[in-house]
This record gives sequence, structure tokens and C-alpha cells, in this order.
Amino acid sequence: MPSQIYAWEGLGTDVDLTRYTEERMPSEQKWYALTGRVVDAKVEADGDIHIALQDASGDGVGTVSAEIPVGPKWCEIRQTVFGWTTQKFPFNVKTAHNLKIREPHVITVTGKAFYDIGHAPADHSNRRSKPEGYAVWEVHPVMALRVVQ
Repeated sequence: MPSQIYAWEGLGTDVDLTRYTEERMPSEQKWYALTGRVVDAKVEADGDIHIALQDASGDGVGTVSAEIPVGPKWCEIRQTVFGWTTQKFPFNVKTAHNLKIREPHVITVTGKAFYDIGHAPADHSNRRSKPEGYAVWEVHPVMALRVVQ
């Protein structure tokens, strides 16, 4: 559940990690299946899709991002996500572009955990300052997506 990932610890300030660090942490080598309700989606300027997930029950605290990259390997997953939106095609993305979701599906995404140091606060906790209520830990990249309801 997203609230469980939101409850994970951050790295602490003694961990030397940048977005270019090749040797990542052991927790980032594990596969996870995360089930949650889609509460938001956007396309970044680089074309990646970010899906925001919260607990399906609505009871838990915290939001976790799941990232779907650009590329042939992810075309089917991207088509599924775009199919939930009111987005008209083609469209040009120069900056992040929010997608309007018609129906907040409950989905399961499968991928590896990723501590997105670029969004981490100075204390390397698991609490992003923007957007508030989001975890720094995310599922990236999403390798499979299944609609639960």
C-alpha cells in the first residue's frame, strides 16, 4: 500500500547519493507490487508519465509516485494510462502537463523501489516538500500495470 512506502525511512544525511550514483542501495534492487488508487497523473517535459497512488481504501496517509518512462518497452502501459484520461492527441510537452483522469482506477504497478534524491529534502527523509504528502521513495520504472478495479 502507498501508506506503507510513505512510512519508510529516508536515507539520512550520512548516505552519499546523487542522481548519478551508479551503485544504488540494496532496497532498490528488489521488485515491488504496489496497489493503490490513481489520484493524479502527469507527463513530465521529458515524456515520462508519473502516476500518483494512494491507499485504495482512502484511509492511509501518503502518496507514492510510479514512473512510466518513454520507450518501446513501455508503450502498452502508456497507452493504458492515456486511455483513462481526457487528453487529446497529439500534444506538445515543453513543461510538465497534468492529465485529467476520468475514473480513479485501483491499480497494481510492479517495479523497483527508487529513492529519488532529486526530490529529497536536505535531511534525506522520505517526505517531499513539493508536492506535500508525497514520499521520496517511488516505483521506478513501472514494468507492469494491472487494473484491479
